[in-house]
Amino acid sequence: MRIELMEQVENVPMLPETVQKVEAVFNDPNATVADMANAIKNDPIITAYILKTANSPLYGLSRTVNDIATAVSLLGREAVRTFTIASAANSCMELDLSPYGMSKDTYLARSQLQNALVSRWVSKVDRSLLGHLSLASFLLELGKVVISRYLIESNQSALLSENLEKGISVKQAEIVACGSKSEDVTATLFFKWNFDPDLVHLIRFANEPEDASDPETQEMAKFLKVAKEAITLDGKITDETLKNARELIEEYGMNQNLFDEAVEKILAAA
Repeated sequence: MRIELMEQVENVPMLPETVQKVEAVFNDPNATVADMANAIKNDPIITAYILKTANSPLYGLSRTVNDIATAVSLLGREAVRTFTIASAANSCMELDLSPYGMSKDTYLARSQLQNALVSRWVSKVDRSLLGHLSLASFLLELGKVVISRYLIESNQSALLSENLEKGISVKQAEIVACGSKSEDVTATLFFKWNFDPDLVHLIRFANEPEDASDPETQEMAKFLKVAKEAITLDGKITDETLKNARELIEEYGMNQNLFDEAVEKILAAA
C-alpha cells in the first residue's frame, strides 16, 4: 500500500467507546439482550441510527421497532452490532465518494442493501456465519471512502473516474489509481481498529475467495463476492448483475434457490 494511502488510514479516528462496549457484549456468550441494549442506550446518535436502519423495509420486520432491546430480539445481536459499528465508522470520516461517481446517499444505500441481501441469504444457509458476514457485508466498501480522500487530496480523482467510465472493473481501476483494492484498505482499517483477525482476513479476500488460506474463509468470502456482483456501484440490482451473481453461485456450487428467495424479498421491499 502506498505510503500516502496508508497515512489516510492512520488519520482515521478510532471508534468510540460505545463500539467497544458492544463488542464486549457481542463476544460474551452469556450476555443478554438487556446487556446489548445497555451498552448502546447512552449514545443517542447510534441509537437513532440503529432504529432507523432496523425499520428499513429491507429487513422485513413485521412491526415498528422503537427500542434497542426489541431490535436485538427481532434482528439478532449480529445485526445490532453491525448497525452500531456502521454508524460509528461512517460518522468518523467525510463520506465524499465523488471519484467513484457515488453520492453519500448512494454509498450508504448500497452498503445497507448489500448487508440486507447477505443477512437474509446467509440466515437461511448457516446463521452462525453472520457473526462475521453481517459486519463485513455492511462495511466492505469503507475502503472506498479512504481511497476517495486520498485521490481528492492528491488531485488524482480523474484517474479513477475516467477508468470507471471506460468500463474498467472497479478492482482494476482502484489498483491503477492508488495501487490498492478497496477491500485491502477496509481490511487495514479494521486491523487498526483491533477487530478479530479472522474478520480482517475475510474482508481482504472478499474479491478473491479462492486466494484465502483456509477453507472457512474461502466459503464465507464467496457470499461477499456474490453479493458484490449482484449490486451495481450505484446500489441497484439489475438483470445483468443477477446473471453475474448466479454464474458465480453455479461456479461455487452454492444453493441458488436460497439466494433467489433473498433477492425476491429485497426487491419486494425496495
